Amino acid sequence: MWRSSLGFSSARRLLSSSPSPSPSTHRSSFYCVATRRPLQSLSGSPSSPSAAAPPPSHPNSSVPANSGVGFIGGADGVRAFASSSSSPATVTAAAAAAAFDVSSLASLRAREAVDVARHYGRCYWELSKARLSLLVVATSGTGFVLGSGSVVDIPGLCWTCGGTMMVAAAANSLNQVFEINNDAKMKRTKQRPLPSGRISVPHAVAWASSAGVVGTALLAYKTNALAAGFAASNLILYAFVYTPLKQIHPVNTWVGAIVGAIPPLLGWVAASGEISLNSMILPAALYFWQIPHFMALAHLCRNDYAAGGFKMLSLGDALGQRTSLVALRNCLYMVPLGYLAYDSQVLAT
Repeated sequence: MWRSSLGFSSARRLLSSSPSPSPSTHRSSFYCVATRRPLQSLSGSPSSPSAAAPPPSHPNSSVPANSGVGFIGGADGVRAFASSSSSPATVTAAAAAAAFDVSSLASLRAREAVDVARHYGRCYWELSKARLSLLVVATSGTGFVLGSGSVVDIPGLCWTCGGTMMVAAAANSLNQVFEINNDAKMKRTKQRPLPSGRISVPHAVAWASSAGVVGTALLAYKTNALAAGFAASNLILYAFVYTPLKQIHPVNTWVGAIVGAIPPLLGWVAASGEISLNSMILPAALYFWQIPHFMALAHLCRNDYAAGGFKMLSLGDALGQRTSLVALRNCLYMVPLGYLAYDSQVLAT
């Protein structure tokens, strides 16, 4: 747009050098018209055919309908014509740009959603101690198969394993909620979701509560109330008895072994609906097997357990003699259990 500061002398030179008016002059890109004084007075010859015509009373009256220009008024008395419509190419480009922006935004949000799901999925996996929980599920499934007799109910086995997995995940998650300060002091556990701040305590509690309730309800609905009762009892025993006892007395190891021995009994009861002498053999074997496992772990990680404030038998046994004797004694207890299992033909049922 030309400015209104265009001098009269410049206007006279422009008018004197311009050709005679023709229809094509109306189609130039921009026009400047002085509205305060007629252009004829600037040229000095109002009757000359080469002089510019006076400005129209309405800005659009001198512009052909097909010229594609509009009239823009300025506050200083100078008005300019500019394009009043966009070309089809410009409209197409704008539409393509808008579509690209929408697509990019949708892609960004999808990536963010995937990242959030991956983050919390990893946190839930670690809170649940999923690999340990899968071992619990394996013992529960074994108990279900042994308690089924000659025919195994495959859907019932799946429901039992699913419910056991959810209850075990809930128990392990609550264990980490209660031990967040202790885990933060141990090298082995300080990178867990709660001590590292990757997930909040209320979020972890909500996850554990939901998993525990759904798992127990699943066992009650798809198997029987006795199996659901064992699952709920084991969750309470692990989260609210074994977990605080770890900071009080070394007897926590034997309580924890009871927690680990219940899943095979849960599976047996889910299949048969009853408790029998044969149903106690596998849980007893698992109980005695866990003691040597815990003793070995407590001896190897005794410094870490001491830093975390946990009371283990190995903390007062630097040489490991007492710890090893306890482990050996419980290994020997499993020998008569093998004969009892053979005599009762548990594996043949």
